[in-house]
Amino acid sequence: MKVAVFRPESRAKSLEIFKKEGIEVIHAPFVETHPNETEIERFKKSKFDVAIITSITAVEILEKYKLIEKLRGKKLIAIGNKTAEKLKIHGLDCVIPEKFDSKSVVKEFKGKLHGNIAILRSDRGDPVLLEVGKNVDEYKIYKIVKKYGKKQIEVAKMVCEGDVDFAIFSSRMIVKSFFELCEELGLGKPKCRVIAIGPPTKSELDKRGVESLMPEKYTFEGILELLKSLR
Repeated sequence: MKVAVFRPESRAKSLEIFKKEGIEVIHAPFVETHPNETEIERFKKSKFDVAIITSITAVEILEKYKLIEKLRGKKLIAIGNKTAEKLKIHGLDCVIPEKFDSKSVVKEFKGKLHGNIAILRSDRGDPVLLEVGKNVDEYKIYKIVKKYGKKQIEVAKMVCEGDVDFAIFSSRMIVKSFFELCEELGLGKPKCRVIAIGPPTKSELDKRGVESLMPEKYTFEGILELLKSLR
């Protein structure tokens, strides 16, 4: 089995779980992340009672700018097990939602969070998360930008020519970046099966008329289980 994955270079290590199962991985990052200095400065001055941390990248930004201590003593919600593990390294306890997408978080916590709520995430987050409470401040502490080059062109062609078995999309922004490059190159749709890590990503693929499978758990471990079942 051969799969193409497009997540950032900083997250390439997570793909080892596929390789251990004998799955060949073709990796080309279609996005990269950069700290958003303006929003980081704004967060430094913030006051809040609850923080929703949406990704490992958000935690890494807080580490880099020595802002982890701002979270201490607050109620923390970490979207994803890996995000929670990263926070626990600092002795921070957090709640993990059952599903790792914004709509599910709102459904699970709306009306249950008190005081000022800070959302720490990228500039590409789903606006629906702002509905989680009344007093919500969003801090877009990092930017996600498209990444194109020789490797991306090569892998896009492989996917659209059917030279892989599966194409795995792990965010809406990656979907946008991938298909915009395909349009520039005059390529068609993927000629392989497609997997979306969760509902927002699947919705973005649906807009482009691309059918996709979705794992039960919205993680790379969940994707691995799906791939093993399809084997």
